[in-house]
Amino acid sequence: MPASGVAADNLESALGQALSLLETAVHHHRRSTLACVTADLPVGGETVAGWVARLVLRAERAVIWSLPEVASEEHGNLIAQTVSQLAGKGVGTRMLCPPPVIRGPLWARTLGTLGPEVEVRVSGAVRQELVVVDGAAVIAPDATPGEPGGSRASMIQNSTVADMTYQLLSGMWDTAQRPTRPLSFEGGARGRVLQEVLTLMAEGYKDDAAARKLGLSVRTYRRYVADIMRDLQVESRFQAGVRAVRAGLMETGSP
Repeated sequence: MPASGVAADNLESALGQALSLLETAVHHHRRSTLACVTADLPVGGETVAGWVARLVLRAERAVIWSLPEVASEEHGNLIAQTVSQLAGKGVGTRMLCPPPVIRGPLWARTLGTLGPEVEVRVSGAVRQELVVVDGAAVIAPDATPGEPGGSRASMIQNSTVADMTYQLLSGMWDTAQRPTRPLSFEGGARGRVLQEVLTLMAEGYKDDAAARKLGLSVRTYRRYVADIMRDLQVESRFQAGVRAVRAGLMETGSP
């Protein structure tokens, strides 16, 4: 492995160890005056995931979210709705996940339906769900098997703990990898349509012929083409073909 790769792995490992220590501190702070869980505790049968979503929606500037798993379709849909509402307010969301999470069917059916509303990077060091809101508050759900989002959660508004958590997650973000394949192509009906559009683009179909073949209007087909170029971060259809081959989205090497 190149020296740069070894250094990145070592840094991720160090950040993971530091995060483990922070998780222990969060656990202890749950029982201290630093854990500010007051009138916002789940009420009326609300799940912890729902309670977390309400708190996250208070964000005004930015959210960074470490998500070790999508526990259920309900859990994934709730997070996706939260991220979408944040985007509507102009609040950016960065999400850190272990590699298997973004390749799983639950992700594809829930968060995988989102577009640029959420930035995603993968890191094997993510083991606990933590959300830092505006760099000022940490929301820490418990991971409890069988309960979406856990059975309880804490919101820590101590500035020192919030800043430490933010710095650690930001450090993990800087060393984490971008998904090798655009997430919009992963699973679900939208992913299948994008694959079909990309294939017809590569085969040289004109827009009107491709649209007829897929049973779409030309306008809708061109919107999918624009989405593909955006997701692949290219400026031309030729570049889209080249990038798609490199990303493993197409079997053929001919754009």
